[in-house]
Amino acid sequence: MVNTLLALRPWLQLALLVAVIWLVARVLRRALLGRIGELGKLVLVGALAGVWALTAFFFVSGQQAPWAPVTLLLMRFSPRTVLLIAGSLLVVWLILREIPFPMPYWAAAIIEGPWRKLLFPADVTLSRMALGPGMRVLEVGCGAGYLSTHVARRIEPGGMLFCVDIQPRMVEKSLKRLEAQGFRSVQGFVAPANKLPFDIFDIDLVFFAHVLGEIPDRLPALREALRVLRPGAVLSVTESLPDPHYRFRSDVVKLCRQAGFELASIEGSLFNYTASFRKPKPIEPLGYAPRFE
Repeated sequence: MVNTLLALRPWLQLALLVAVIWLVARVLRRALLGRIGELGKLVLVGALAGVWALTAFFFVSGQQAPWAPVTLLLMRFSPRTVLLIAGSLLVVWLILREIPFPMPYWAAAIIEGPWRKLLFPADVTLSRMALGPGMRVLEVGCGAGYLSTHVARRIEPGGMLFCVDIQPRMVEKSLKRLEAQGFRSVQGFVAPANKLPFDIFDIDLVFFAHVLGEIPDRLPALREALRVLRPGAVLSVTESLPDPHYRFRSDVVKLCRQAGFELASIEGSLFNYTASFRKPKPIEPLGYAPRFE
């Protein structure tokens, strides 16, 4: 039996390699929100077929494929070791998920690297928010302004963007970023999400992008968003994996309904989704007629 397995080891390596590439392709396709298009699918299939063909060629010719050490390394891990590593990562993620804290200022440069543009493209997130010229938009948890510049561009001309964050340095960096790109219709505020610095409700859109899980008092924060929105306006909540503070759709929908919102739509996949809610309009009593003086 052992000799048979040793004889089949090259083919097992080949099968493992195919499985890994297939899994990576599936994950990338989901992580990229299914927006890679037909060309992207063709590239993924071509890469899979090409690597498989090259591995088969090296095997038949008696040579070792350049990536063979990687497959050998993967095969050396026992199932128990793999389960232990996966379980440890899951436990760490679950612990971090239950400890809300804002993203540190020093981590902004790491989080906003090129990989974020690949996995969490701003145009995809903002396309779900129905932004338009002249809108008054409130971004809760603006961070270093990664999305702020894109939002400011979409609401021109006549729009106004309010950036709120609990960390003064984040607000300062976000405003400098916007100013450097020539945006003037922007205001920044240092405030917690559950105490927004607005007295009137005339906001057209409030959005939380990868932020809701970082807020300790999520329900009061959502009620504050409800307060500052005009009737019929929209709340948008975006969540993405592997954010340690990721909130599942069911959690977000339950909290927003408790806050008084009505669910409008949910777009995206498990890896990256945006849930949109509306502030209910006042129900006019039967026979009510507005009076104008």
